[in-house]
Amino acid sequence: MSYNVKLDVFEGPLDLLLFFIKRDEINIYDIPIAYITQEYLDYLRMMKELNLHLAGEFILMASLLIRLKVQMLLPRSEDENLEEIEDPRTELVEMLVEYQKYKNACNLLRDLEEKQSKHHWINCSVAEAGFDPDLFLSDVDLMDLALAFKKIIAGMPKPAYYEVKVLKINIGQQTQILRSMFQGRKRLRFSEVMKHMKNRIEVVVTFLAILELIKIQEIQVSQSAIFDDFWISKRSTASEHVNANA
Repeated sequence: MSYNVKLDVFEGPLDLLLFFIKRDEINIYDIPIAYITQEYLDYLRMMKELNLHLAGEFILMASLLIRLKVQMLLPRSEDENLEEIEDPRTELVEMLVEYQKYKNACNLLRDLEEKQSKHHWINCSVAEAGFDPDLFLSDVDLMDLALAFKKIIAGMPKPAYYEVKVLKINIGQQTQILRSMFQGRKRLRFSEVMKHMKNRIEVVVTFLAILELIKIQEIQVSQSAIFDDFWISKRSTASEHVNANA
């Protein structure tokens, strides 16, 4: 007569005890030692009958459970204060709780590994992609411009001493300079504009001039990817649109 035997794989005696506790919905802080000991010994007996190798740690845990069972069955003296008597199960409970923490952490890391294994990073340059980057330019908000402005300021040379100078520069003047840069061109790189600036005051005023031109919808700013250089594009006016369609 043939029969099938299915065994769960346990990584150690604590893993086997946690299996019994979860299976029978036992409170880990109130373990019925007599019942758990019997379940544990029955499992070891089955493994022995199937000629399976028993590690020494399983035998050691069986000895510990039997010792705890005996301690739980020993009668208590009436003179003993119940509050001062330490529960014999305390050491076992602490071991199970600590083991469960590490097992939960291992399961979490295993799930993360499985999830991340489904993602594959691909590096691809613009030249290799074979598409027009203008088709993928995204709108730039004020925060993007502010970060770019901060980066330009951080890269400006710092003077070794402080000197008061009268700089005759204003937004209107820088606005005209920006407009002159668009002669024969439809767009400019942000870094290209800023490399002509000689000091921080000029950078600040030019930045304000860019914001002013955006406000009156004379130019627009875009970028192809995060942290890439900005493109400052000139918007077509109504008259230019009429001439283009004439």
